[in-house]
Amino acid sequence: MAEYGDFSLKFSSEFFEQLDEKELEEIIAAIETDGEGFYDITMDVTKNETEHQLISSKNSLIEHPMTLVAEAVTNNNNNSVGTGPVNFEAASGNTQRFKKLTEEDLKAIEINQYSDATKRNTKWGIGVFNAWCIEIIGKKLDLNTIRQDELSGHLRRFYAEAQPKNVSSRVTKMPADQAQEYHKNSLINVRAAINRYLKDNGKDIDIVKDKEFKNVNSMLNAKLKFNLKSGISRPTQHYQLISLDELGKINAYLQKYDPVALRFKIWYLLAIHFVTRGIEFHHQLTTTSLKFEYDKSGMEYITLNHETLQKNHQGGVDAKLEETSDKRMYSTGTNTCPVKSVKNFLQKCDKEAKALFTQCSKESLKSPEFADKWYTCEPVKPKQFSSFMPDICKNAGVQRYTAHSLRATAIQAMSDAGFATRNILFMTDHKHEESLKTYSRRPSTEQKQLISSVLENMANGGQDQSVSDPNTNSSFAADQNQQPLINSPIRISNTLIAQSFQHSNTQLCNQTKHMAGFASNSTFNDCTFNFKLDN
Repeated sequence: MAEYGDFSLKFSSEFFEQLDEKELEEIIAAIETDGEGFYDITMDVTKNETEHQLISSKNSLIEHPMTLVAEAVTNNNNNSVGTGPVNFEAASGNTQRFKKLTEEDLKAIEINQYSDATKRNTKWGIGVFNAWCIEIIGKKLDLNTIRQDELSGHLRRFYAEAQPKNVSSRVTKMPADQAQEYHKNSLINVRAAINRYLKDNGKDIDIVKDKEFKNVNSMLNAKLKFNLKSGISRPTQHYQLISLDELGKINAYLQKYDPVALRFKIWYLLAIHFVTRGIEFHHQLTTTSLKFEYDKSGMEYITLNHETLQKNHQGGVDAKLEETSDKRMYSTGTNTCPVKSVKNFLQKCDKEAKALFTQCSKESLKSPEFADKWYTCEPVKPKQFSSFMPDICKNAGVQRYTAHSLRATAIQAMSDAGFATRNILFMTDHKHEESLKTYSRRPSTEQKQLISSVLENMANGGQDQSVSDPNTNSSFAADQNQQPLINSPIRISNTLIAQSFQHSNTQLCNQTKHMAGFASNSTFNDCTFNFKLDN
C-alpha cells in the first residue's frame, strides 16, 4: 500500500480479465479527470519496485477506491511520462513499446487478409496461367519482373487459348464442345487471381482497370461472346431452393431428441436465422458467443456478442459497423421455440468446452436418456460442418442439399415475403443489391409452373380453360410484386387468376405496405385495389 495525497494504491496479483476494452477506456477517462498527478504517482511506484514491494507480476492490478487502472509508458532516455497501457517490461529495463516485425511477418499479415477459399483460388488461377506459359511459351514467366507490355501480350493470347484439363472426364458430364471450354466465371476468376497475385507481390499493375490492358480485356470479352454465339457457353448453376414440403420433413426429423439430431437442429436454426454459410460461420462460435436479451416489448431473443469472419465480411477498414451486430433469433413460445432449443442444447454441453459445437460423447450415443452431458470438449472440425446439411437431408428422407441451398432458401423467403432490399442486405451481409439478384429474383419451381401456365394460356389465345393447378405446396407465395410479364392486356382463365391469388399470401387491407420488386422504393398509404374478373 502506498499513499499519495488522496490516493491509496494497492497492487493485486489478480488480472482484470472481466474488464473489456470499453470499460478500460471509461476507467482511464475517470483517472484523467479525477486523478491529478496520477501518472507521476504510478511512475514513482513502478520505478521503486523494491522499496514499495508493489509489483507482483506484469499483470498487476492497480486499485483505487473507485477501481482505477493505471496507464503509463516509461521512456528511459528522457524520463518522460506519456499515456498508454502500463508497460511492466519498462520497469525491468525493456523500454520498447512497439513490436518489431520482419518483412516476412508483414507479408504474413497481408496474406492473411484473404479467406482460405480466396487463397486456393489464387493458387489455382496462377497454376492455370503457369501451365499455359510452359506449354505455349516454353517457360514460366516471372510475374515479379515482367514488363507491362510483355504481360499484356501474353494475357491476350492466354484468354483466347485457355482450356481446362481432363477434358476426357468432362465429356461424360457435358457436351464435348462445352467440355473443352472454361465456364465464363472460371476465366474471370483466373484473371482476378493473377491480378491479386501481382498486387500481393508489390507490382503496381491492375490488369482489370489499367488502360495498358484494355486490349487484353477486350479479348476476354470477345472470347466469352464468341462462346455464347457458338452455343458452347454453359449457364451458371445456382443453388437449389428447398421446398416447403421438404423443409417440413427436415423439421420433423430435427424434433428427435438425441445428441446428433439436437446438434443438427441448433446448427440448422442458426444457419437460417442468421442467414449464414454453414461451414465458415459455425466453427467460429463458442459457448459464450450467443447472448440472450429482451427487447423493449419484453420478447426474448438470441443475438451474437462478437463479429464472425465470413465471405461477405472479412473485416478491414471498409467493413460495415453493423455487421452481425443485431441479428436476432426470437423466442416463439411454442414447442419448437428456437431459443428454448438453444438453451436445452447448452445444458447438454460440457461446462469446460470452449467451442459451441463439439463431438458427441460415446455414452450419449449409446444411452442418451441416461447421459447428463451429451457433448465433449473436442470441437467439431471445420470440414465436418460441410456434411451437416447433406446428413440432415439423408436422415430426413429428402434430396441432397448443401448449406448454401439453405441460405438461398432463407433469402428467397425474405424476398417473397416483401421485405425491403436494405433489410435483406443487413441479414445477408451483402454490400450491394446486385449481389442479391441470384437469390431473390429467381422464381421458385412452383412460380415457374404458374408462369408457364400463364404463357401457355396466352399462346392458345385464352381458350384453354383446363390450366394445370400448380403444386399447392409451393416454397413461397407467388411474387405479386413483380412487373407484368407483358404490357398489353390478355384475356386468360378466371380460374387461373383466382388460383394465383389463392397461392399467394398477399393480404389487402387498409394499412401502409412496403412491397418488393419494382415497388421496393414505393409506399402505398390507405389504398384500395379493385380487381374485376370478367365472366
